[in-house]
Amino acid sequence: MGLIYAKITLANPVLPQLSPIDAEALVDSGTLHLCIPVHLALQLRLETLSDVGQWQ
Repeated sequence: MGLIYAKITLANPVLPQLSPIDAEALVDSGTLHLCIPVHLALQLRLETLSDVGQWQ
């Protein structure tokens, strides 16, 4: 069994005038949430809904 990647497009539905960002993501079939790097969140001007804290 190997790693599976998918090409995805990220966009901010609140600010549709911002250009979407194409990215390659590692697929985790058991996950419930999406984690993205801070620089992508900043580019898309996303707001934090919840914060689970820093990884240790």
